[in-house]
Amino acid sequence: MKKILALALAACLALTLAACSGNTVSLPQLTLPESSASESGGEQAAPETVGDQEFTDDLSGLCQYLEENYAVAGEKEEMSYQAIGAKGGYRYLFTYEGGTVQAEFYEFDPENLDDAAQACVDSVKEKGSFTMLDNEVQAKLSPNEKYMMIYHDSKEKEEKNAAQRARVEELFDAFHQD
Repeated sequence: MKKILALALAACLALTLAACSGNTVSLPQLTLPESSASESGGEQAAPETVGDQEFTDDLSGLCQYLEENYAVAGEKEEMSYQAIGAKGGYRYLFTYEGGTVQAEFYEFDPENLDDAAQACVDSVKEKGSFTMLDNEVQAKLSPNEKYMMIYHDSKEKEEKNAAQRARVEELFDAFHQD
């Protein structure tokens, strides 16, 4: 019974990893600091980064922090986090510069990892990915190994999309690292 439940949860997670159509919102197109004013067109200037001190050091706080810093957009959806041994998980689905972005965030208890969590964390530390239902999923751990991020942009090779991903990774890495 446990194997069937784990397989069902893993299937749910894998299905959500594939970008799917649906109601998505657009993340405002921001002029990132390295862009010149002449390139900005109708874009908004990037807002001042909101620090993490006003957000709790948990998954909800991380999500709020990323929302306030325009790293993600739309309603977050709870994920099937148990399959990878996480404490919780959320997904955002939105568009940015013509690309469909799926950003997922998971929280682990680094002091109390079960076998599934330990295998997932070890794999991401070693090779930057983990295997879910025979699919290799690219992921990134926070420096304290408490959070994991999966970020996929259908136009990730485009310059602005790549710059936005780098910005999101920088915000993710900085969350409660003081």
